[in-house]
Amino acid sequence: MLNSRKGFTLVEMVVVMAVFLVVVMITADAFKTILTQVTKLTKSEESNIEGMLGLEMFRHDIQQAGFGLPYSFLSPIKYAEAGVTPANKFNDGTSTTASAVPRAVVAGDDLAAVTDSGSYNILGDTDYLVLKASSLGLNAASQKWTYMPFDDSVASSPPHIWPSGNMDSGTDRVIVMRKAFSEATYTNQLIVKDSETFSAIYDSDGFDEDDKAFRPTLKEEVYYLYGITPGSAARMPFNRADFFVAAPSDSSQRPAFCAENTGIFYKGVVNHGDGKLNYIPLLDCVADMQVVFGWDVDDGQGNEGQDGAVDTYSTPLALNNVDITVSPSAHKTRVTTALADAEKLRASLKLVKVYLLAQLGRRNPGFQSAETIRVGNVSTDGLSKVHTLTTNMRQYHWKVYRVVVSPKNLQANQ
Repeated sequence: MLNSRKGFTLVEMVVVMAVFLVVVMITADAFKTILTQVTKLTKSEESNIEGMLGLEMFRHDIQQAGFGLPYSFLSPIKYAEAGVTPANKFNDGTSTTASAVPRAVVAGDDLAAVTDSGSYNILGDTDYLVLKASSLGLNAASQKWTYMPFDDSVASSPPHIWPSGNMDSGTDRVIVMRKAFSEATYTNQLIVKDSETFSAIYDSDGFDEDDKAFRPTLKEEVYYLYGITPGSAARMPFNRADFFVAAPSDSSQRPAFCAENTGIFYKGVVNHGDGKLNYIPLLDCVADMQVVFGWDVDDGQGNEGQDGAVDTYSTPLALNNVDITVSPSAHKTRVTTALADAEKLRASLKLVKVYLLAQLGRRNPGFQSAETIRVGNVSTDGLSKVHTLTTNMRQYHWKVYRVVVSPKNLQANQ
């Protein structure tokens, strides 16, 4: 048997190796492209997931606006709210003179850049939204409510106790309200002891003798109790959450991958102790926030909130007293009045729309976005803002998140 000793020539080996190297290079380049795209997609999806989680919390808070909020006071009271700038610009209460009935929703249009307590820099030309309700606190007390009927067999008129007993803390500060119902509407009157005392300490055995002013005195009365804060005295007869875009002065608190001229969308809950804010980040890398209100201010006969239809949209009031923008403009006077009046606001505010311009993923040097992005919807609201991006900002992908909510605790939506 003859064995063949013929092998590959040097030329054949060189050609095969060259072909192999070309294939490897093509495959590696394709893999690199795929990896780059997957990374971009992953970062984009991370931004989307973070946005959905934070904005769902935001949506829930808007729905809660007005819950457990007084419509009137048994007698004039004094209460304080936020003690820092610009949050204090949206206060309804004052600790020195008789305070106004709180508005469920307050907002400011295109704020000037300002530093909040030296730690957070509010982005200029962004809107500011304030929500007020008993349930907006960061404590367990704010999630509780119960009722207290008249009971002449027990001197202290103990409140109703839920089977779980989770209301029986003995230290929670609560507000007490008398609800009056009619065929058309109802009202929540805040029961107060004096101008300085508008809350009581909850106890399942009822209120102390000194707090007998908080107990029903008529058989047909039922008082309602809403938890506000544990332990220390309540600063205001509700809880308050502010929403705004700010850049932390401490750069380590701001993600390094965020584009210039962006901040963090925060929820700031007013502390009952000192009036400062407790900051909760909801969404990173936000360049703009715009608020639009939908109103039912005219049923054709000059009445607010009667036909249930949104007949006009508006921007918030500006802090520098610049006129609001209303579409259609014929309802401007009515909307301006409703923004400043707690009762008219409850009766006619149907929708709260918030638009957030946020970065998607990280910087992409090979990409260039449009120079301007519309933050809002002209076709539905008749209002919007055009946001201009810098050259560096155009190397990022952007998305306008839209949150549209009907506050369920306002009379206009009941």
